[in-house]
Amino acid sequence: MADSNEIKPVLTNLTNAETKQAINALKPKSVEVAPKVEKPIEVVKPTPVAKEVKPMAEVKDPRGMFDYTGCEQYTVQDGETLFDVAQKYKVALQQLRYFNHVPKDTMRVKPRQTLYIPKEPVLVPVGE
Repeated sequence: MADSNEIKPVLTNLTNAETKQAINALKPKSVEVAPKVEKPIEVVKPTPVAKEVKPMAEVKDPRGMFDYTGCEQYTVQDGETLFDVAQKYKVALQQLRYFNHVPKDTMRVKPRQTLYIPKEPVLVPVGE
């Protein structure tokens, strides 16, 4: 048995035009929404600050073998060895030695001696 609160559809004889009209009335209306227009993001580029570029002084090796221009300079401190400097700058010991003409047999550097740190690997000839 059907519940008395249940709504029963009422069937009536409608014409085709009336049926179409009733169906169209039940269809959800489509609402046209204007596309959301976002303002373009303005990209602000920082104004570059002009750095004063000083011409790099050419520094030549006294023996004429190397060009020390642009190399970092390091002044040896009391108690430091060539090995300490090589480790500090992550440079091969033999390359640092050869680049700065430190004698192979002693490998000694003096306090306050200026060492040049090579910017690129240095080819050390066999026996040098």
